[in-house]
Amino acid sequence: MTKIESYLARVRTALRGLPEREIDDILRELRSHAGELAGPDGTNVDAALQSLGDPVDLANTYRAENTMVRAECAGSPLVILQGLRHATRTRAGRVLATALYAFGYINVLSLWTAALDKLFAPAQSGLWYAPDNAWPLRWVTDGKAPVGARELLGWWLIPVAIVAGFVLRYLIDQAAKWWIRRYRRTKSLQAV
Repeated sequence: MTKIESYLARVRTALRGLPEREIDDILRELRSHAGELAGPDGTNVDAALQSLGDPVDLANTYRAENTMVRAECAGSPLVILQGLRHATRTRAGRVLATALYAFGYINVLSLWTAALDKLFAPAQSGLWYAPDNAWPLRWVTDGKAPVGARELLGWWLIPVAIVAGFVLRYLIDQAAKWWIRRYRRTKSLQAV
């Protein structure tokens, strides 16, 4: 086995889990690139492989790129979150991206929970207006409405909360996909 084939075997092992077709495409691209770098007589094989870097790191780069591409097309929050985590440069950035994305989805779930809550306990949940309070609008789900307040939405809370949840989810996912596209675009510009 040549040095290039040995290197590619290590890359293949590190890419395990990706679709076989994608792995074959990546290896074909790397084989061609390594061959070009090694020269027509193959005397610069070591330098060519060294310029490609560590096979595991290279495979992780391809895996991250694959995850980000999938996230741009996905509707699944988990796939988008995985792509978003790859679209940050630092550990703190990954933590912040995860926290913001999770915070958005917590709000989506709270809207949908409010709709369910209104359905099963109508007197205990709603959007209340109390003009005498410092915060005149209050979202209540525990039955403790402000004194002198009146409910604004009534049964309309159910469709409003459901629609608002879907709109918020759409906006959160689109913002995450925009961030991923932006990251990939700046990374590709840096490579040129």
